[in-house]
Amino acid sequence: MRLYTSAPSPFGRKVKITAHLVGVFDQIQCILIDANDADSAAKNPNPLAKIPTLELDSGEILLDSQVICLHLLREQGLLERCLPSAQISAVLTRAAVADGLMEAALLMVYERRFRPAELVSDDWLHRQNTKVLGALAWLDQHRQPILSTPTLDQIGLACALGYLDFRFQGEWRTRFKALAQWLAEFQQMVPAYRLTDPEQA
Repeated sequence: MRLYTSAPSPFGRKVKITAHLVGVFDQIQCILIDANDADSAAKNPNPLAKIPTLELDSGEILLDSQVICLHLLREQGLLERCLPSAQISAVLTRAAVADGLMEAALLMVYERRFRPAELVSDDWLHRQNTKVLGALAWLDQHRQPILSTPTLDQIGLACALGYLDFRFQGEWRTRFKALAQWLAEFQQMVPAYRLTDPEQA
């Protein structure tokens, strides 16, 4: 299998952690995509030019981190453990909020990266930061204890918090101390979190 991603991508990290958890990471070739490099970006088979994208051995293309994670979990018989049927709506709702947090944080990074400094919109940055803070507050209230196998939403939450550490110097930690402790516990219980640290890639 081929995973088209980038080291800093929190969505790509979510897929990599899931691949580690189900025991297939060593069967995946990671192809790093740099959106700023036309030749690199051209390698991505995703018609939307987004990452992550997973190309199966059959040649089938899977798009979107959630779709890829669900595929890996289902194929390896861990879907029920990471997405319990009795809690499916609650887990997917928390997963959606974690993904939304990542999207808002990414948009803040892209605003500064792809616009000339004089065109960067402080209003846009404020709107996205409001989403990030709202998501953090909501996830803080809805965080769940980490079991031996984390649920899909917990993988997403850990990746979202890790991305805030990576791109925003962990500013969230002062305001959301309980979430910071939760992430420390996740890091201890899920070795794949350390193995996918973008700082080490």
